[in-house]
Amino acid sequence: MTGVERILRETLGEADLRDMGMHRTIPLPRSLAPGEGTTPVSTPFSCEIATRPQELAELRPEWEGLAASAGTDIQLFQAPAWNDAWVGTFGEAPAGRCTPLVTVVRDARGRAVLVWPLMRVRYPLGLTVITWLSDPYGQYGDVITSLRGAALDNALDLALNSVMRQGADLVRLKFVREDAAIAPFLRQRFHQTGESYGAPWLDLSPYATPDDLERRYTRTQRRRRRKIRARLERHLGAEISFRRVTDLAEIRVAIPELLESKRDWLRRRGLVSRAIFHERAEDFLQHLAETMTGEEDTPEFVLTVTEADGRQLSWELGFRWKSRHYAYITAHRPELTDFSIGRLHMHLAQRLAVAEGMKVFDLLVPAAPHKKSWSSHVTRVHNHFLPLTLRGRLLGQTYLCHLRPMIRDIYHRLPAGVRSFLHLSDIHEHDEGQ
Repeated sequence: MTGVERILRETLGEADLRDMGMHRTIPLPRSLAPGEGTTPVSTPFSCEIATRPQELAELRPEWEGLAASAGTDIQLFQAPAWNDAWVGTFGEAPAGRCTPLVTVVRDARGRAVLVWPLMRVRYPLGLTVITWLSDPYGQYGDVITSLRGAALDNALDLALNSVMRQGADLVRLKFVREDAAIAPFLRQRFHQTGESYGAPWLDLSPYATPDDLERRYTRTQRRRRRKIRARLERHLGAEISFRRVTDLAEIRVAIPELLESKRDWLRRRGLVSRAIFHERAEDFLQHLAETMTGEEDTPEFVLTVTEADGRQLSWELGFRWKSRHYAYITAHRPELTDFSIGRLHMHLAQRLAVAEGMKVFDLLVPAAPHKKSWSSHVTRVHNHFLPLTLRGRLLGQTYLCHLRPMIRDIYHRLPAGVRSFLHLSDIHEHDEGQ
């Protein structure tokens, strides 16, 4: 019996586990075969959890090294630069509401072979949930690890054993891509909720130059873009230009304008993003702009704008990590919505990504129709949960699996005006890379 299985049986009992189906979703892990995985069979793992700022600071060099050597291009949101910015911005939550739980597995030599960035969040009425560190700002959830196969399963079992002892009702892990390193483990050990998403992305590798990218489009589509630009310029009475903003002082001015334009767009459609509407969203993005330089295997902050007569009209705030561009926030002046300026900006941003050597342009969840039109592939993304108490079981099986998906479906069928009035933020959260 694994430590994970033993804790569940001690907490919930055999009958509750059977009712929940957990006796099927938590099988005994198979043993390592000689030579399997990147760690020898005889190598024991150890696990520790960093929670305090000093511990996180001490872990930073190892975490960065593991991310640089073993991290993949879909793991931006597990990179230490991302999570340090979140902790630096939101680490003073009142009464310890959010506590980092950065879980580290080490091999026999003491080397970090797995980092799992989590946090414990305390909600009203005493409910406590463990989720990804930086939620809801982070998107794809994963672990950074040099392990594979059964070695990875055993390390994750040890890590989960430690996480389950942190005093929570539920472990809730959102937005796990099917190609994530942790995905096979979660499919075996956790439940999936009733919600499934798509993560659209454009493969840029076939295009050597920005002009090559034009081959994706028909003559009609290319003509439509030219008309969009010409119509905008007639309306504005000025020529439109596009550029990347690199001056930090200019970025500091642009971020508040970008956020307010995005909030206006969301309000008009009756949508809410916990991240975008949070009072400290600007601080977090400013922190990222100041620290993500793209140097020495670290992520890079990217802001592009279109402008006319010196006035910025639209923005795309993104990040780059290992040749993947993440289109994190797109926004435009509300009065220009009907002129399709967002469509023009997206095309220009993708051309720039090709010119600067990116291989993937990632539009993040969900797979909305306008995003799919700018993509070549869609990767499935799932939400997972593991109840640790009876209260967690009720939340997971009743709310996450059934009630929340049903309410979301009904909510999104309502007219935008009605949605704006209701403002059920957890139900209709706009999960769009924010």
